[in-house]
Amino acid sequence: MSNLTHRIRAAALTGLGTAAALSLLVACGDGDTAAKDKGVASLKSPSASAGSASASATSESGRPQLRLDTTDAERGRLYGIWTDCLHDHGVPAGHKPGSTAWSLAGDIRKYPAATRACLSKRPIEPPELDPAKNPHYMDDFRKEIKCLNDGGLKVKGLADGSGWNYDGVSGLTQAQEDTLRHKCELEAYR
Repeated sequence: MSNLTHRIRAAALTGLGTAAALSLLVACGDGDTAAKDKGVASLKSPSASAGSASASATSESGRPQLRLDTTDAERGRLYGIWTDCLHDHGVPAGHKPGSTAWSLAGDIRKYPAATRACLSKRPIEPPELDPAKNPHYMDDFRKEIKCLNDGGLKVKGLADGSGWNYDGVSGLTQAQEDTLRHKCELEAYR
């Protein structure tokens, strides 16, 4: 994920740089010259789809972005901040034994005001794990399933790529399973 995230950020920064350069050229240009020169291409107005992409970016703006290589501790910390906010805004929660983090006890869809109030704290999953953002998602998903099975975790991927189910008993401990899942996710979605 790290490589893709860096590529996405680099592309975004390049896009911002290009936009700034175009703005500078337009600002410095002579309006008469542009009007007289019929050989210069003009830019089209943004389409409706650009508006919806902008609205989506706004809903994700400022939210913490998880990466494939985000550690379990960091993931837990970021989700803990969001969960604390939801609890502070009325979503029922409790503590699991041995944990100081809140565990939500209610369906957050029943608390739209809390959901809206805490949206800016809700972590965004890595873009590689989002089929809408990763055009190679299903290929990557199949690689992940193969890696898990090759590593000794017996699983069968769901046809729609939304997850997997155990397909037998493995001899792996929970710690080995967690390590293998993380390794396979990193290898498959890079």
